Amino acid sequence: MTKIQQDLEDLTQKATSALIACEDAAALEAWRVAYIGRSGLIPGLLRNIKDLSDEEKRTVGSAANALKRELEEKYQEQLHVIEKGASTRGVQATNCKLQAGGGHLHPLTLTLNRVHEIFSAMGFIIADGPEVEEVKFNFDLLNTPAEHPARGAGDTFMVDPMSVNGAEDLVLRTQTSPMQIRSVAAMQLHPPFSVIAPGRVFRKEKVDATHESTFHQFEGLSISETTSIADFKSVIETFFSAFFHADVVIRLRPSYFPFVEPGFEVDMSCVFCKDGCRVCKHTKWIEVMGAGMVHPNVLKNMNIDPDKYQGYAFGGAIDRLAMIQYGINDIRLFWSGDVRFLRQFDRVIPAKAGIQVDPPSRRAGVDAGSSPA
Repeated sequence: MTKIQQDLEDLTQKATSALIACEDAAALEAWRVAYIGRSGLIPGLLRNIKDLSDEEKRTVGSAANALKRELEEKYQEQLHVIEKGASTRGVQATNCKLQAGGGHLHPLTLTLNRVHEIFSAMGFIIADGPEVEEVKFNFDLLNTPAEHPARGAGDTFMVDPMSVNGAEDLVLRTQTSPMQIRSVAAMQLHPPFSVIAPGRVFRKEKVDATHESTFHQFEGLSISETTSIADFKSVIETFFSAFFHADVVIRLRPSYFPFVEPGFEVDMSCVFCKDGCRVCKHTKWIEVMGAGMVHPNVLKNMNIDPDKYQGYAFGGAIDRLAMIQYGINDIRLFWSGDVRFLRQFDRVIPAKAGIQVDPPSRRAGVDAGSSPA
């Protein structure tokens, strides 16, 4: 049995198990994109048979195509089951006589849950960590030198030692990147592994329509002996395609981040237009995250041999995803506690709908930097 045949057998079991676990339409769509979509694992496997002999190509290609057809049939069956269940629940809900309106999730929570669902379907482990962080995890172990501007009091919230029983060198974390180090140690992870760590972060930002002092990020890390930039690009294309229910194309631009080398900014093709629009500022591209291959020094700080293993890391903003998804043009609305704004999320909102509420700065009595009520 060739390696590709073994991979095909393993993929069959993994895809079937993941499909059975899908309990709603969102999870099922994430499964479809991850396994049988254009950038999915099955089509990806078919692209890897070019180096096989003609006989092996026929054997493996036939098996892979048969698997794809089988999974597409199972997908339709599972979709029918889910839609039938939703229809039944809808009828039952109609008969319920509620005396008061029910609550619903905050748009940031809706977005965060969606990120969880998609990355979980792709095999990522969900990790969590402290918001009050040690300087060594937030900066030192991430290869950030002492003279880096981000370490200054002008950019970072320093924690008063007297407020935490005299503990020193603490900050409100400026990024979710410390979870790269913490998750490996706390979970005793050994390559290969993939982790996603969403969470709240804090920076001394001048609050305006696109900047907040408190916002949310999701940090991704994947390490193995062969992980490459091509793997990263495929994973991120799959994620954004599933998130926005569209075939998304990714491009990478060179950039610098101290904990990766090389580093790059990640843009996705605009999901709202083909020729340019207000959302993409008429460029056809939307900047969505920073990423890169994990710096050898960071791998060493994880007690991972950089001569044997390599990996990619990426970081994106949950708030920005929600703003793009729901057409929100002011980040301060998330923290305003404005009921007129929040009530619009008691239903599924399509990506192009647009949320209509004046920005907090235009309303009397609302502090743009305040926390949600």
